[in-house]
Amino acid sequence: MGNGEWGIEHGEMGNKNDMYFSPSTGGGRGEASSSSSIISVVMAAYNAEEYIAEAIESVLNQSFADFEFIIVDDGSTDNTRTTIGAYNDKRIRLIDNKQNHAQSLNTGLQASNGKYIARMDADDIMHIDRLKIQCSLMEDFPDVTVCACWETVCGGKTAVRIADKQKSGIIDNALMSLLLDDMPTGTAYLIRRSFLTEHNLWFEDFAFAEDYKLRVELARHGGVFYMESQPLAYKRISDSTISRKRRYEQLLSKSKIKRDILFSLCSQHEASQALVPFCNACFELADRRLISESDMTKQIYALLTKNKNH
Repeated sequence: MGNGEWGIEHGEMGNKNDMYFSPSTGGGRGEASSSSSIISVVMAAYNAEEYIAEAIESVLNQSFADFEFIIVDDGSTDNTRTTIGAYNDKRIRLIDNKQNHAQSLNTGLQASNGKYIARMDADDIMHIDRLKIQCSLMEDFPDVTVCACWETVCGGKTAVRIADKQKSGIIDNALMSLLLDDMPTGTAYLIRRSFLTEHNLWFEDFAFAEDYKLRVELARHGGVFYMESQPLAYKRISDSTISRKRRYEQLLSKSKIKRDILFSLCSQHEASQALVPFCNACFELADRRLISESDMTKQIYALLTKNKNH
């Protein structure tokens, strides 16, 4: 990949538990070497020809330039790959990986060398200072594991708006915030690579919720989350039938993730014999729509934390 040309590689992922690489392999998961870019931007793309050029240009035009840009093509059948190949920028690495989305993201992680991992979707847009602001925060506060930010939502019939949440700074209980959807769950976040390596964390196959699942696992393992107060990304929302179907599938995936976490927490609690039946009863009530998913989560989590020291 030299002389200003974009590189083409072929990726094939194995079992999640076998995916650890030392920096000396050239596809390392440890801290980046001094010759590596400080940030690895990881994008997976499938049939994204309509928007991917705008997404790529928003990355290449960042005010912070010390990054590598890994784009994994999922086996697109449109002009996505041709569009990527038209960019003559040595920071771009194109990898072919005809697998599912989670496997493609893991292929990108495996190929990355940066100290930090920045996620990016093929139809979203970075604010010009996103990488600079998030990287500066992570450098200044080495205890922070994840730096997320709010997003400006646009597209389709959706009026341009900024998410109406006001949470910013260090998130006191990141797991609870994620379970209650009290923080953005898009791809505009930066992760400290060393934490992924230490806990052997990878993307898992949850339809359209791979990023959400990874952040839940980061929180479960004690990761420190910081929320940047200003929106640093533009999240595109489409009104197409396909997009509505994807949003529905994402909600189902997120519900499964939340229930798995809640059941696991109940099972591990010292009062598990009482909490597990209660947890299952709450799930049944939510399935019958007698309580909302949010109320179900609040009820279970409140019991888990009420007497945690007793």
